[in-house]
Amino acid sequence: MPARGRFRHVTTGTDRQAVSLRGNRDFLLLWSGAGISFLGSRVSAFAYPLIVLWATGSAPAAGLVAFAAQLPYLVVQLPAGIVVDRFDRRGLMIACDLGRVLAVGSIPIAMLFGGLGMWHLAVVAFVEGCLTVVYRIAERAALRSVVEDDQLTLASARNEARERAAGMLGQPVAGFLAPVAQWAPFLFTSVAHVFSLATLLLIRKKLQARRAPGRQRVFAELAEGIVWVWRQRFARAAAGLIAVSNLLFQVLFLALLVIVRDDGRSEAVASIIVTVAGVGGVVGALSATWWIRRIALSHLVIGANLSWALLVPFIAFAGNPVVLGFLYSATAYVGAVWTVAVGGHLVRIVPEELLGRVTSVASLLSYGPLAFGSLLGGFALESFGVTWTVVAVSGVMLTLTGLAAASPSVRSTVG
Repeated sequence: MPARGRFRHVTTGTDRQAVSLRGNRDFLLLWSGAGISFLGSRVSAFAYPLIVLWATGSAPAAGLVAFAAQLPYLVVQLPAGIVVDRFDRRGLMIACDLGRVLAVGSIPIAMLFGGLGMWHLAVVAFVEGCLTVVYRIAERAALRSVVEDDQLTLASARNEARERAAGMLGQPVAGFLAPVAQWAPFLFTSVAHVFSLATLLLIRKKLQARRAPGRQRVFAELAEGIVWVWRQRFARAAAGLIAVSNLLFQVLFLALLVIVRDDGRSEAVASIIVTVAGVGGVVGALSATWWIRRIALSHLVIGANLSWALLVPFIAFAGNPVVLGFLYSATAYVGAVWTVAVGGHLVRIVPEELLGRVTSVASLLSYGPLAFGSLLGGFALESFGVTWTVVAVSGVMLTLTGLAAASPSVRSTVG
């Protein structure tokens, strides 16, 4: 069967028929289970700094707990990629769900029977983050096992919309549950992971292709993923741009919480603002294919960075929650289009046997700096205040726009 494009993965067997995503049972189980799992993770991720900030009034303390939750994106990504490529992906995801139920479930138990210290919260945040990293890489690598090749871009867009929706719903759920009982968001997260576990047990297909017998040494396997990414000039450039952008958006997230708290408003108001941003992200993910068909990938990357640089400064001077919600929503819309465009491009060209490792390398480069963004944001806000911190973030984003426009690796990519 002839290949339909230079980088298109070739499918064999002429009797195979393309199954629509709506009627694809295994995709729907994977998609819905992972969606509920991500919703639970977003609830707890938002609850960690939210509870600490409102309990202590300390931005550095909130940043420290957020740092613990995001540190796994830096230290676990690479080994997780090797594990995902070596072992059964469904089994790994099941183990991750079980581990997260036990870890996160310890928080409400501790709060109900003896109180909870900040360090307990930080340790659980780290453990949950580690398991979530492995789960996320396994789920992304499994996508190609449950959908046809010509549906990968659409499936990636649906996955991105799902994650944006999880973010959109996760913040208000945490914001409304936390004032009721501090343990309530974490009980919700535990139940979400139990649901994810149930859907995984119902999937019929194997979630990876059969690998050739024999394994290389761990470092040799890891090197394969790193070398593949390094040889893809656009992948290198995009990962670098998003790494810095994600660090900056973590600073903006803490800045948003501080703006709302200093204005005398509740956790629920902060949650609503971030929810509005989640709506923008969902709409962006669902409309991404429209942009991808009309604008070259290089122009999308440059335009996204320029849009962020123009939008962010207004956050420093917008005290009104409605305006903050609109601005945050606009940045999320742009980010969703960016993610679908770049992610869809990569998932089409990565060899099946390298999916886990390449995903882990790309995720490390893109999301590893998140933890440092939380630390940086906490101390920058304490030292320089909201206005100067947000203005500085905008300045760095404008610099990124210039670098993207000047980069041959970005400008030469057409899709």
